[in-house]
Amino acid sequence: MRNVYATLLFIFAIAILICSYIISRKDKTELTKAIRNIMVAAPFTMIAYGIAVVVLDQRFAEFMHAVYFTISDVLLISMFVYALKYTQIYRLRAWQNMVLFIITALDGILMMLNVFTNNIFIFRCELMHDSAGSAFYGISERGGLYNLHRIYIYILVVLCVVPLVLKIFRSPQMYRQKFWLTLLCLMVIIALNVLYILLDSINIDFSVLSYGLMAVAIYYFNVIYVPQGLVEGLLSSSIKNMDDGVICYDIDGNCIYANSVAYTFFKTVETAPFTAYLNEWLDGRKLSETEDSEWKESRGKGEATEHYSMQFKRLCDSDTNCVGCFFKFHDETEDVKKLEAERFRATRDRLTKIYNREYFYETVTDAVQNAPAGEYCMICSDIKDFKMVNDVFGINVGDEILVSIANTIKRLAGEGSVYGRLSGDRFALCMPRKRFNKEIFATEVRNLSHLLGNSTYRIHVHIGVYDIVDKDIEPSLMCDRAFMAIATIKSSFTNMIAFYNDDIREATLEEQKVTGEFSTALHEGQFCFYLQPQVSVKGKVLGGEALVRWIHPERGMVPPGEFVPVLERTGYICRLDMNTWELACRKLREWQDRGITDYHISVNISPKDFYFTDVYKTFTELVERHGINPKNLRLEITETAIMSDFKKQIVLIQRLREYGFCVEMDDFGSGYSSLNMLKDMSVDTLKIDMEFLRKTENPERTQTILKMIISLSKQLGMEVITEGVETKEHVDFLTEVGTDIFQGYYFSKPMPVSEFEERYLNVRN
Repeated sequence: MRNVYATLLFIFAIAILICSYIISRKDKTELTKAIRNIMVAAPFTMIAYGIAVVVLDQRFAEFMHAVYFTISDVLLISMFVYALKYTQIYRLRAWQNMVLFIITALDGILMMLNVFTNNIFIFRCELMHDSAGSAFYGISERGGLYNLHRIYIYILVVLCVVPLVLKIFRSPQMYRQKFWLTLLCLMVIIALNVLYILLDSINIDFSVLSYGLMAVAIYYFNVIYVPQGLVEGLLSSSIKNMDDGVICYDIDGNCIYANSVAYTFFKTVETAPFTAYLNEWLDGRKLSETEDSEWKESRGKGEATEHYSMQFKRLCDSDTNCVGCFFKFHDETEDVKKLEAERFRATRDRLTKIYNREYFYETVTDAVQNAPAGEYCMICSDIKDFKMVNDVFGINVGDEILVSIANTIKRLAGEGSVYGRLSGDRFALCMPRKRFNKEIFATEVRNLSHLLGNSTYRIHVHIGVYDIVDKDIEPSLMCDRAFMAIATIKSSFTNMIAFYNDDIREATLEEQKVTGEFSTALHEGQFCFYLQPQVSVKGKVLGGEALVRWIHPERGMVPPGEFVPVLERTGYICRLDMNTWELACRKLREWQDRGITDYHISVNISPKDFYFTDVYKTFTELVERHGINPKNLRLEITETAIMSDFKKQIVLIQRLREYGFCVEMDDFGSGYSSLNMLKDMSVDTLKIDMEFLRKTENPERTQTILKMIISLSKQLGMEVITEGVETKEHVDFLTEVGTDIFQGYYFSKPMPVSEFEERYLNVRN
């Protein structure tokens, strides 16, 4: 019997060691390492006991029993460490590990001393016989010190049991099973061991075999059986409690499971609707021949519409044979509503709730591209001086006006139209050309003028219309063309609708051509510096006004009227003016070096210069850098520029005069001239254009006013220059009324600087 038992122990131990080796190579988690330690300690415990019961030498048998007891300690410690890692209730600290190591080592040493000394009595072996009559050395007596070993063993057993018991009480019902199974294995070993101790008639400890069984059981329950059960339980619980609906079918199309969400989705308590839904979806196809698919599905109407994402999947076995299928559907209603709300906010103007600029352009592109050329027209609107409405009546009133205009556009739009707010007070409507009625739109514009409910102040809305003949141009360019049409009537209070035409296009192209060539022309010196002489009443040339002429390499002389207004509108005039100022200062320095210091050059300052440059800093730096007398560089400022910010410009002019510049007020009488201006502002010179006389049907009355202005200027200490002098009669009259300096074609046209120098500076008058 003992030989059979020992052989069984050896075979089982070797099998377990091989399994532990395979496990250690496949899985290296902390838990499997702890289980592997058990699967290593248990076989060695079994082998030690097997050897102890088969050897026939008493001393060697006692030695192997001592080894068996020592390895039993190691096995229980491994079991304790496993229990802690498995339950994760407590983590041993370094000093606690050291205590266990020391106690186990002392217990092992005592066991060895029991074999080799007679002074220590822990246990004694003597020759016994098993039930088959085979002789072996078994433990016949246990001394007092054996109880210390037994107490240590029991303490380790308790340490193994406590974490498992605590975890059982603390864990959800689903997880208790895996801890119960481990505890059961441990309790079986304890029961068998206790039974062996209590029954003196049993000489061989058959509970040792249970050590290996325990190791195998722990591995199986913890790594294979329990995890799979947990997975199945968790999956079942997940499907049951998930927010998505799930319906499972067998190979015959019968519903075998549906969670609560599915019942709610189909508004039923029976499975018949589930089967009917599958049959309807298959539409005569075989389940085994269908493919996995996904789609969107909506139910209900209006605000009650529900949106679902649907999924169908087949279930196959390991041989890829179809064994069933399932539907999964997710309620996306809230997501769809949020997405629609976000899309609405992303595509709509916050105030008017109509399309914003970006989405308007995108929608117009789609509409126009899918229609024949010329079918649509772009209609844009702009409110004249809308900023003043906000300033006078408040932003809230301004917002109400914008909303009213948006509602009017909505009403006029009709089917097939696209409308939106581009920016500020600018709106756009793209509609079929045949539906545009000029009279209806004009009537609506007139109605809009009364939005303020104020008889004194009215809203003036202008409309520009562009017929879309080219579908391939960008919607933004279509709107630009409509606004170009508005620009032609922006100053009108009667004409409210304008159409884009070829003349506007040609003017736009010319403007683009000017601005496109400007930088190159400036860099290459195509803008030439001309001077028109300024002559005193005694006939002496005192200097000249700096004028710019564009000598184009292909077009020749470009009239100033073709490029100056364009440069003023686009702001390029500032760069041209600064170039002219620089050339004028260089020429004055050149004259100064030649000893000519009594000639001046007058330069113009555009209204845009006051916005884009620091006029005072620029001119003071120019004269200092070139080392010229500021009195020789006269500054012509139009009264229009002065009136743009009257108080600020008064201070600026005074600073320039204090520095030494001679400041001339250009085009006096053509704009906002008033006695109040002369009263508050001090300039050195008034420059009067002869157009002041020509643009009147009552020349006698105008001459009287001119005489008074010149007389008043003299009394205020201001010099008077009259430009545009073309006839002898002009000279005689202006001399009579007191003009100091003449400028005009009667004396000379503007000429290149070289010609001016040759004619006036070299001859010296």
